[in-house]
Amino acid sequence: MMDSSNEPGSMDILYLLERLEEVIGAGRPVPFTSRTLIDDEECFAIIDQIRLSLPNEIRQARMVNAERDALLDEARARAEQIVKMAENEAQERVRDHYITQQAQARAGDILDQADSDAVKTRQEAEEYVYRALVELDQHLESLTSQVRNGIHSLRTSRETSEFPAGQMDDTYNRPTRGWGSEDDDRPIE
Repeated sequence: MMDSSNEPGSMDILYLLERLEEVIGAGRPVPFTSRTLIDDEECFAIIDQIRLSLPNEIRQARMVNAERDALLDEARARAEQIVKMAENEAQERVRDHYITQQAQARAGDILDQADSDAVKTRQEAEEYVYRALVELDQHLESLTSQVRNGIHSLRTSRETSEFPAGQMDDTYNRPTRGWGSEDDDRPIE
């Protein structure tokens, strides 16, 4: 029996399997054993015909599988599209819902309060920094005054005791030798 969908010369596999069964069934039993004598040449010929027909059958099965996979992919894509459409519609309904509107209003109030709190915190921080800088300025002025008094005291003390007139630097009335001159490494006399 020839299958019209197969290539010319190839036989239907089911028909070939039936012929193989007939050949095996027509075998003669061997006396005193459970074995049967069959025509091995005819069996091998049928098996060769099955081998020739298998590629066509496999190709057809692959085509059927490919068509099935394509249909499944298309069905999955359509299902995903339907799910996305349903999700979008649900999101639109939620956005329009009264509770969502109330939540948005409450969120606006919270943001306004947060902005107000941020302005207040920034003002308090600026006030704190201002007070700290004023205190630091006063402390630095006090230190500067103490340094100047110390310099003045040293200058007065040194002018009267160690250095003759004319050997003092005009800026802080320090000696020209020893401090800021080329002779810095020599001790002051």
